[in-house]
Amino acid sequence: MTHQYGNERIVEYLRQEREWKYPKNVPYHPRSDAHGGAQCRYFVDDLLHESDALREAANTGEVVYQEDYEVGEGGLSWNTDLVMGPPEEDVQLSLDEGRSMSRADPEEIWLAVDAKSIMTEHQKARRNRVRDINSFADIMHHHHNRAITAGILLINLAERFDSPTRDPDDITDHPNVERIVDEILDMFRAIDRSGGEVSNNLDGAGCVVIDHTNLVDDDQQTRLVTEPPAPQPGDEVHYRTFVGIIRELVEARFLD
Repeated sequence: MTHQYGNERIVEYLRQEREWKYPKNVPYHPRSDAHGGAQCRYFVDDLLHESDALREAANTGEVVYQEDYEVGEGGLSWNTDLVMGPPEEDVQLSLDEGRSMSRADPEEIWLAVDAKSIMTEHQKARRNRVRDINSFADIMHHHHNRAITAGILLINLAERFDSPTRDPDDITDHPNVERIVDEILDMFRAIDRSGGEVSNNLDGAGCVVIDHTNLVDDDQQTRLVTEPPAPQPGDEVHYRTFVGIIRELVEARFLD
């Protein structure tokens, strides 16, 4: 069976979410963490698909993952979308959603992932997302200096979006959205990287560009954008290139 990567699966998730919610008149909320959680689970599956060493460790219960995990306390804490590492105690293999890695609290954090999105109001959101990712890496390394830190960013290329953060029927138009998305990608390329060394810098960022409107009267179907301005294969923020970067780091640092 051909593996479907997370950048493709999140598109199917958003299509289904639209079908589930709109007939019930429940609006999609761009600040919801539901799609971020889905993106992280897909990322786990992608790592397991690409890494024989990680898959073997997961099959024997030597490494687990956890979602929505609080790292630290007080002002230096971070609610982390995904963490991965050796379990606190012996775990029974769970095939949750067909995944060969069990979900349990880790004793040590090997990998921490923060999933963010820019679905609308890009000009305001982009600087917040860069600041979020940098803060996440700093705080994570304060508590777990050897942890690999990664960000996944979902970026919407749709020209129109009905944001629940605005007044009813105040539809957000995104003029020059291709130029703005290109600028956002450059901002994420410019974030300082660790280069594979143990440091306080981010280890990797993967950006997924989609065209997703949540307007009921628009017939446009959600799609994965593969043409520019979306990152191209080999670009460090291209999703599948990013998966390979993180796989190599996990194997070299923890599974050699």
